[in-house]
Amino acid sequence: MSERSYFPGWSVVIGSGVGIAFGSVPFFAAGFALLAGAMARRFGWTQPDVAKAASIYLFMQMLAYPLCGAPLDRWGSRRFAMLSIALFAVSLVLLSQVGASLTQLYLAFAFMGFISAGTNVVSYARAIALWFNRKRGFALGLAASAQAVGSFLIPVLAHRLIDTYGWSFSLIVFAAFELAVCLPLVGFLIKDSPKPYGLLPDGDREPVRMVPTQAANDGMPVSAIVRTAMFWKLAISFAVMGMTFYAVAPNIVYILTKKAGMSIGDVAMIQAVSGIAVLFGRIGFGYLLDRIHAPIVGMIALALTAICAATYSLTAMPALIVIATILNGLAIGGDTDLMPYLASRYFGTIAVSRIFGWFLFAFFLGAAVGPVAFAQLSASFGGADTPLLMLVAIQIVPAALLLSMGRYRVAPPGDAKLDGAAAITH
Repeated sequence: MSERSYFPGWSVVIGSGVGIAFGSVPFFAAGFALLAGAMARRFGWTQPDVAKAASIYLFMQMLAYPLCGAPLDRWGSRRFAMLSIALFAVSLVLLSQVGASLTQLYLAFAFMGFISAGTNVVSYARAIALWFNRKRGFALGLAASAQAVGSFLIPVLAHRLIDTYGWSFSLIVFAAFELAVCLPLVGFLIKDSPKPYGLLPDGDREPVRMVPTQAANDGMPVSAIVRTAMFWKLAISFAVMGMTFYAVAPNIVYILTKKAGMSIGDVAMIQAVSGIAVLFGRIGFGYLLDRIHAPIVGMIALALTAICAATYSLTAMPALIVIATILNGLAIGGDTDLMPYLASRYFGTIAVSRIFGWFLFAFFLGAAVGPVAFAQLSASFGGADTPLLMLVAIQIVPAALLLSMGRYRVAPPGDAKLDGAAAITH
C-alpha cells in the first residue's frame, strides 16, 4: 500500500494544533488560577468567590458543546473554528474590563464559556476523523497534544505579564494573539475533508475495507445513539473524569500554597511542567489508541489520575508533587484523546461532531461541579487532603464502566484481529 510523499491531512493536524494550543481549554486550565488570583488580590475576593467563576465558565461551556455539532456538520471545521477564535478574542477583551463587581466577573466568564467552546478539539475532530482512519488515534492525539504548548506557555507568560503590567493588559495581549496568529493559521491550514481534493483517508491510493464488528452504523441517528447503553457508560465515565480534573486545576494554587507552602511562581512552574506532560500524554495515548482497545487505555489514564490525587493528599514533598503533576498531565492527555476516538469508533463518523459534543457536555457537567464542590469540601474538612482522597475513590466508577464496554462497532481497517481480541464484554 503506497502513500504520497506528503499527505495534506498532516497540514490539517498542524492547523488543528495551532487552534487547540491556544483555545479556551488551555487558557482556562493553565491560566485561570493565576488570573483569578491576581484579580482576587486586587479586589479582595475570596477563594470560593473565584471558584464560582470557574464553575460558571465550565457550566456555560458544558451547555455550548452539544450545540456545536449541528453548525460543524453544516459549515465544516474551518469556518466554525475561525468564528469561535474571533469570538474568544472578544471575550478576553471584555474580561479585561471587569471591575470590582463579582457580577461582572461572573457574566464575563459565562460569556467566555459559552462562545469559546469551538476553539477546542470539538471543532477539529470532525476534519481529522475524515482525513484519517487507520492513523486516527495518533492524528487526534498529535493535534490535541498541541494543547500542551499552550498549557506550558500560558502560565509562564501570564505570570510575567501580570507581574509586570497587570492582569487586564495580559488579557489584551492574549486577545491580540488570537486574532493576529491563531485565526489566519487555522484559516489557511484546515481543510474539511479529503474528498474535494480527490484524496482518501490516511493518504491511501485505494479504498481500504472497513471491518464492522456489529451492524454498520455510520448513518445511525443521534436520537438512536443516545438510547444505547454504550453512550451512557461513556458519558458517565467522562463526567467523572471532568469533575476530577477541574476539581484540582482551578484550585491548584490553593492546594499547593496552603499544603506545600509553594509560592505563586512555584505553582506557575508546576503548571508548566503539567503542560509538558500533557504533550507526551496526548501523543502517547493517541499512539496506544490505534493499537490497544480504547477502554483499556482509559483505565491507564484513570490510574494515573488516582495516583496524582493521592500524592497531593499524602505528601508535601516538592519532588513527589512534581512527579504527581507529571502523571496528572499524562492522564488528562489520555482522557481527552478518548472522547473523539470512542465517538467515531463506537458510533461512526457521520455523527462524530454531535456525539463528541455530548461527551464534552458530560465532561464539563462534571467539571462545573468540581471546583466549587472541592472548595466547599476543603472548607468543611479544614483542608484539601480528604477531598483529594475522595477523588481517588470515585475513579472506581469510570473504571468499572470502561471494563464493561464491548467491541467497537466499526473497527480500524485491517484490525479485525485486534478488535475481536480486545473486546472485554458485550
